[in-house]
Amino acid sequence: MRESGVIAASRRSLLVLMLGLVLPFAILGSQESSAQAPQHPIAAAAMRHLNTHGGQCWTFMKQVVAEATGRQIGFDYRLGFFEAGAYEVSAAEAQEGDIIQIASDANTSPWASYPGLHTAIVLENLGGGRFNAIDSNQNWDEWVRLRPNYDPYAAAARYGLQVHIYRVPLGSGSAPVSTPDPAPETSTAEWAAGASAVVSAGTGDCLNLRTDAALGASRIDCLPTGTNVKVVSEAVAADGFVWVKVETPSGTGWVAANYLTKTADPVEVSAPAADASAPSRARTDDSPGCLRVRAGAGLSAAIRDCLAAGTEVVILNESAVSADGYTWLEVRIEGRTTGWVASEYLIR
Repeated sequence: MRESGVIAASRRSLLVLMLGLVLPFAILGSQESSAQAPQHPIAAAAMRHLNTHGGQCWTFMKQVVAEATGRQIGFDYRLGFFEAGAYEVSAAEAQEGDIIQIASDANTSPWASYPGLHTAIVLENLGGGRFNAIDSNQNWDEWVRLRPNYDPYAAAARYGLQVHIYRVPLGSGSAPVSTPDPAPETSTAEWAAGASAVVSAGTGDCLNLRTDAALGASRIDCLPTGTNVKVVSEAVAADGFVWVKVETPSGTGWVAANYLTKTADPVEVSAPAADASAPSRARTDDSPGCLRVRAGAGLSAAIRDCLAAGTEVVILNESAVSADGYTWLEVRIEGRTTGWVASEYLIR
């Protein structure tokens, strides 16, 4: 009887152990089957790797972003995002496809390795700093799994780290991707050399003046709505637009005629009178790397963004602040963020 009791006890222990192993997978399977298919390309790409070997969390995220967008995240745990054209969003703004990065702001180098360093991809924003997410290696087994009700801020607090959330644009360039209104229709027959026109890009918008008749041509300037121009060439069609070469207050270049309105009388093309109320604009120079946008005037202020060469900024305050050997200006990057940059790396 004693031997039978031992056997029975062993069987009960084995049953409990098996239930302990099976139940988590049963719950996980239920969560997976009930989850809606993600719509964002980054989230959808991550889900295709669910329950497969994904490697380290950082490596997995970079692979998924490359698959979904063609962009390559850099090596630094913070600047690497900016190098790929990503920009930072708040926890409240975060949405499907955004990337959560837990790291120390004091050490985001490619060689960083310390407890709590982790990367995850948002599947759903639950509010209050919590997310349904997907990541790799959460159990130190390099396996891709769902992460329901994930609180990265609590995880970061345990190790004295910081949380940043990044959004990777789906199109080319570093600015957030948006869906523009359809271009007004026009034809090459409507435009001939000698015609006068005015820019009609919409209130508060501007029309790119380019070196050639192509969307990929270098930008010379951006002409505000209301700018007078004179057409100096026959129109050509390219990249879905009708292009004309024009004389403008900013020089001669090519514009999409879809955003021009003909004027009956010849117009004078001259530099507009200075408007004291108009914001001053500048662009980043061609120095190596990217120009850091900080939360305050100084090298110790948190980094909000990092701007590629040629990025246009709006100067919010001409009163510069000197700190840490630099002269700082407060700027706005349209559609992205505001902050302070070292004016030595701006071109007016």
